[in-house]
Amino acid sequence: MIRDFLLLGRLNHAQVKNRFLVNFRARPVVFIGLGLFGAFFYWGYIKLSIMLLTFIFQQPVYGLLLASRLLQILLVISLGVGLMSSLTNAIAHFYMSRDLEFQFGLPVNFNSWAIYRFSQVYMQSNWMLLLFGGPFIWIYLDLAGAPWWAPPFGVLILAMLASFPTLFSAILCMLLVKVFPAKRVHQVFLVLTIVLVAGVIFLFRYLEPEQFIGPGGLDRFRGFSDVINLDAYQWNPATWAANILAAVSGRVWGPGLEYSLYLTGAFSGACLLFMGVAHRVYRRSWDRALQSLSGEGDIQMRHADDTFLSRALTRPAWAQEAREILLFLRDPSQWSQIFVLLSLLGLYLFSVTKLPKNPFGGSLYELALGNSGFIAFISLSLVSRFVFTSFSNDGQAIWLMKTAPDGWGRYVRGKFLVFGIPSLGFSLALNLLSGVLMDLGNWELFVLGLGVFWDTLFMIGLGLGLGMLFIDPGVDNPLKMIVSTGGFLLMAAGLFVTFIHVLLRLSFESPLVNELLMHLYWPDVQGSKIIPYAVGLGLFELGTVVFLVRRGLEHLRRGDF
Repeated sequence: MIRDFLLLGRLNHAQVKNRFLVNFRARPVVFIGLGLFGAFFYWGYIKLSIMLLTFIFQQPVYGLLLASRLLQILLVISLGVGLMSSLTNAIAHFYMSRDLEFQFGLPVNFNSWAIYRFSQVYMQSNWMLLLFGGPFIWIYLDLAGAPWWAPPFGVLILAMLASFPTLFSAILCMLLVKVFPAKRVHQVFLVLTIVLVAGVIFLFRYLEPEQFIGPGGLDRFRGFSDVINLDAYQWNPATWAANILAAVSGRVWGPGLEYSLYLTGAFSGACLLFMGVAHRVYRRSWDRALQSLSGEGDIQMRHADDTFLSRALTRPAWAQEAREILLFLRDPSQWSQIFVLLSLLGLYLFSVTKLPKNPFGGSLYELALGNSGFIAFISLSLVSRFVFTSFSNDGQAIWLMKTAPDGWGRYVRGKFLVFGIPSLGFSLALNLLSGVLMDLGNWELFVLGLGVFWDTLFMIGLGLGLGMLFIDPGVDNPLKMIVSTGGFLLMAAGLFVTFIHVLLRLSFESPLVNELLMHLYWPDVQGSKIIPYAVGLGLFELGTVVFLVRRGLEHLRRGDF
């Protein structure tokens, strides 16, 4: 078995190493800069976690109890987050991965292969949970005065807990694929996951977490945690894990040993069930996995119906736009994002209703100007998800454009009209609806709309240019492009420009803000003095977008990707 793991691990290690070297050699400065930025962000998270837990532990009487209840809630939430992530990853790795056919022919034992494949699903689904949850548990046990071996033991408990949703998802996908096509199951899981994520986002905002910050916040959280009685769910592995950590932190070994036996027994049983299902179901359905890769059985007669979009494909003028819309409607990973957009709309408008009438002594219009940065952040998220990834979403079909009569200009125009214009419309709708809820005047709404239009249009141009420059037709999941080098560069540039835009608007509208910023070497932009700065910034951004788009078109024409 060890030889099998070494062989499979060597293949995966070679893929990761080669991908890293290619990206690093192509753009070393960008790669190092993004690495330093990520390290700084993670360091900030560690410091913030230490400050938060230290503050809670310092509370008299109920500090340790409150920290234990917070940890229990987070462990339960981690199970749900792990399940939402594991559903799509399990079906993708066991049935949709492109290297399945190659690995099926390797001289390795089936048990070794199944365990190794499960480990890949586990790491891809839970790496963020382990990266951020592990230090939190470590800090909790360290502040609680637990023995020296307790922090690593707590991280091990978290790792064991994270395996339950992954095991459940792997077993479920094997049983469902026995009955239904793999691609159909993957599509259903994808839509279900997105709906759940959208619901969780809106529910989180509905709970108004800001009420726990400030005077009396801990008392409110204490009352909130008392209402959520998680101790009633003694069958939940998250409850066992929380009880183990609480017992270890209090040096109460009896209950800790009892719940450790529960968790270990459930983990062993789930592993045995997974191996049994893998032998009985998956091993006998390898042909299903290969069939899902080949696409056999996917083409149905209804896909060839003579629809309006199908007829539009025959018209050269709008063929690219019709193709984009047609592919969007037929891909659940694309149209299911509408649920996330609806959740964002509800989340944002609900937040607007909670804004104070006289924020920090200023006016609602000044608050709306600052809030335009949040709209710009949503616009940047839309551009990253739809505009930037749309080029890689075409996959290997991108090579057909080399011989298509439309040319690359119409190809990029299709991306702009189908994904860019709706993103712009959504941002303007957010601005208009929030302005109406804040009772802003017509002129104020018009000025805000111009600002949002400027922000979003720049984001779209940035997404088009970087999407062409960092296109990767071979990526197995285009959503991964969001966390690629180009995706990070898009987010960093977009956030920086948004910050500059918001400061420019606030300093123009508020003399007090302008005076405060001037002490930080910000120019005086009151009155007509803003014109040269706004025009200069606009020309610079326009030149940047034109430069990136032209370079991107050259990159597509060369085809060196």
